[in-house]
Order: sequence, then structure tokens, then C-alpha cells
Amino acid sequence: MQYVSWMLVVLPLTAPGPALAQCDGQIVSAIAIAPRAPSFIQFPRLLRPLARAVGLHHTTTKADVIRRFLLLSVGQPCTERLRTESERILRFQPFLADARVRAFPDEVGGVRIEVETIDEIPTVFTLRVRDGHPVALRLGNSNVAGRGVFLAIRGERGLAYRDGMGVQFVAYQAFGRPYTLEFVADRTPLGSTVSLALGHTFITDLQRNAWHVGYRDLHDYTGFVRPDGQVIALGARRRFADVGGVVRIGLLGRSAFLGALVTEERTTVAAQPVIVSDSGLVADTSAPISGPFASVHNMRLNAVVGVRSVSFLTVRGFDALTGVQDVARGVQFGAVVGRSVPWFGAGDHDLLFSADFYAGLGSAKSFAGLRVEGETRRDQNTDRWDSMIGSGRLAWYFKPSAASVLIGSGEFAGGRHMRFPFQLRLGDRDGGVPGYAASRVAGGVRTVGHLEARQSIGQLNRHVALGLATFAAAGKVWAADAPFGVDSRVNVGVGVGLLAAIPRQSRQLWRLDVAVPVSADAHAGWELRLTVTRARGFWREPGDVARARAGAAPSTIFTWP
Repeated sequence: MQYVSWMLVVLPLTAPGPALAQCDGQIVSAIAIAPRAPSFIQFPRLLRPLARAVGLHHTTTKADVIRRFLLLSVGQPCTERLRTESERILRFQPFLADARVRAFPDEVGGVRIEVETIDEIPTVFTLRVRDGHPVALRLGNSNVAGRGVFLAIRGERGLAYRDGMGVQFVAYQAFGRPYTLEFVADRTPLGSTVSLALGHTFITDLQRNAWHVGYRDLHDYTGFVRPDGQVIALGARRRFADVGGVVRIGLLGRSAFLGALVTEERTTVAAQPVIVSDSGLVADTSAPISGPFASVHNMRLNAVVGVRSVSFLTVRGFDALTGVQDVARGVQFGAVVGRSVPWFGAGDHDLLFSADFYAGLGSAKSFAGLRVEGETRRDQNTDRWDSMIGSGRLAWYFKPSAASVLIGSGEFAGGRHMRFPFQLRLGDRDGGVPGYAASRVAGGVRTVGHLEARQSIGQLNRHVALGLATFAAAGKVWAADAPFGVDSRVNVGVGVGLLAAIPRQSRQLWRLDVAVPVSADAHAGWELRLTVTRARGFWREPGDVARARAGAAPSTIFTWP
């Protein structure tokens, strides 16, 4: 008779004596978990209260938090798929920099599992300065008490407007389960956001279901650049609610998903634009913004479908400086098809189609990926299509050596016949051309090509890795039917950047970039940008596109590679 015992050990792992075991159905006899802190700085005792106050003091992730993400358990068989997927799910968590799940043979023919993780630096700190004076501050901790909880508060001087304040709370393991609970309450000098969501996002083929419940209330102003260079804004309030889920079904040996989603949307757009001046809002009485931007109240019953055939490849130094990330090889497709229903006073009569596609192939040396997403609406009363919006990214990663990577990519975004205020700027911070942040060129369609070479240059110390980047980008916008849109020429920007990873295994990339416009533009100039990005997925849609969507994308349920 084989005896099985449970053991949860929270001790630093020592160098293993026996060789690693290949999981092939052996029974798991014990699981040892060794969480590690980033240990990037040690504070004197007198300074620790201050460090805690600004989120610098770190509490290592608790072992029970890590254990709940594992697909392996004592007394159950161990397979290579369960082991590798457990490792990938841990690396997917934003508060962990790296994770390893290894199997070693025990004395009774089974295996013992050793899990080692390294935390990300939990500090959340943002300071915005205007004319040499601080005007906005954000403080928080991305791993409160080692429980996988993000908490941040912010304050902002309103100057001619009201003061802003806000709080953001995210629990990546709510109610002791791998559910994500998020709450945001934020008041800006002009707008506000309130959102609450609870979901179990699909992240592995071993899941049987995924679901999402959410509510958002957004009041904001969309800015438009007029031909004379004046920036005007149009206020809008949008409220979204959704509830639904999918279940996994077998389809020719692949993973397929089928489910339903009920959504509600309420949108009210201001009748007149305003000028956001230093002394307050001023009514704009010039040429009106083309629309129509009608009020919307829509409830839809949506069918959700998905097909997925992917495997994950572990690579190093792609989007992170030296850290490990998992990229998906294969294809994934998700779609939402919705029809309006006359519930609770909903007035629209339409069909909505939303789709998201991903494909990736290659190796740890050369990898190419494509992601495209889009949506459109058909008004059943007029038999016309509107709210057509789409975006995507095609990218190639090439690593000639372990310390360097060359990244070539092309991104596009566009919208036509939009019912929500919509304009794409050439110099948008997320999806535009570096060096053109002050440019007044804008339209309804934007394409940008990027080429970047990165080189790791070593470690500043045992906790900090440094790198350098040189980059060039070229982009163009087309007027389409966006308000005040223009057809521009191709504009080129170039720059250099200093890169840092803290700790060195981190999948967060700190960048200090200097970008310079090459093409003639009277309003463009050199830019200094400090950004932090995370290697968690292939691509995230720019904010100026995502804000105009109807809020029922497949990514509500599925996590895309």
C-alpha cells in the first residue's frame, strides 16, 4: 500500500540533490512552496514606517496564495501539462516576477513538487508636476500584505476645476479562489469613473468555465483637435453592465467554448463642445462637431463562442529586459454576436458583431504574432452599418544573441460611422508616433510602424538590470469621417531609451525615452517619456480606441495571449 502525506513547506529552497523528475502520472506526495522577496533595498529600522506608508516596504507573497493557483495537489497524479500550466499561471500573476514549478522523485515512487517564486516590486508611485509644482500624486502597493491585492489612492489639484481623488482595489484571488475582484472609484477635475467587476477569466485549457459580472459608470470628455489647432472637448456619460460566461466543450481535439452574455449600455453625449481653458470651461461656438452622437439605451442578449488551439513557449528577453514570459503558438478566435432586446425601456433595435483573433508561431529566437479585433453594429430599423471600429498588431521578435532583441511591428486602428465621439491623434501616447505628442494631426484611421533594437548591458547591482534601446517609428493618419480629420503624410520619429528591470528577473520594464520628430511639424518637438510596461500579453489596444467600443468584447471572458 502506498502512503500519501500532505506537506506545505515555506522555506528557502536549497540546491536539489536528486535530478529533476518528469511528471508521468506519479502521485504527488508533498508540495514545498518557497516565496521570495525581490530584496531590492533594505531600510533602516527608523525609516521602515515611512517605507510602509509609500508602498516600499514589502511583505513576501503568502504560500497559501501561491498554492491556490496550482493545478497540482497532494494525492493526485502529476503530469507535465499540469506542472507547466501551473508554472505559467503563476507567471501570469502581476505581483510575481518569476516562478518555477519542479518535480523531484520521492522515496516511494511518487514525486514531490517544489515551487519557487520571486515577487515584483510592489511600489505604486506616480508624481505629476506642472510649472515646477506637484499637481497629482498616486501611492499604493501592488501586493498588500503578500495577499495578491493591489491598492492605490490618488489625489490631484483641480486648479480652475474641482480637486480630483480616487481609489483602485484589485484582488487577484478573491474569496480564496482564482477570481479577480476589482473596484475603482475615481473623480478627476472634469469627469469620474465608478466600476465594480468580479470574474473568472479563461487563462488555461484545463479550465472548465469562465465568467464575468461587471458594472462601469464613466463620465469623461473626449478631446478633438480643430484645424486651427484649438483643442475642444465633448462630454459624455457611458454606463455598462454585463453578466455571462462560457463552458469548455470538445471539438476535434481542440478547446472550444460556448456561452451567453447579457449586456446593457447607456450613453448620453453633450449637445455642445467646450474649451477646457486654464480658467474653466468655455462654450465653443465655432463649427459643430459632425455626428450624430445620439443618446443610447441598449440591452443585448449575446452568444459567445471561442476556438483555441495554442501551446505556450517560454522565452526570455522579448518584451521584458531579461525576464521570462510565455508566448502562445497557434491560433485563438473569439466572437460575440448580440441582438438587442426590449427590456427595461431599451430603445435600440440592432445586431452587434465583435470578434478577436490571435495567431503566433516561431521559436525562442524568432517569433511572429498577429492580433486583430473589431466590432460593428447593424441598425435593424435603417438597415445600415455603423460603429465600425477595429485595431490590430503584427510583430516579429528576433534574438541574435541572449542579450539583444530586434522588434519590428505594425499597428493599425480605425473607426467609421461612429455613434460615440472618436478621433485618433498621430502622436497618441499609446498608439502614436513618438515625438509627435504635441502634433495637431488627427483623423479616423491611424497606422504606425515600429522598429526597435534592445541590448542588455548588464547589472547595476545584483538586483537591477540595465539595457539600452534605439527605435524609429513612422505613422500616418487618414481623415475618414472623424471630426476635423485630415489626411497626413508619413511622419517619422526616432529616439533612444534607457531600460531597467527591478528585480532583474522582473517582467516589468522601466523606460526613460527621448524621442525626436524627423518630419516637419510646427507643433511637434522632442519628448522625454518615463513609462512602465509589463510583459503579460502580446498586445493591448490603445486607449483612444478602447474607449469608443460598445463594451461587449470577447476579452471580457477570454484572456488573450
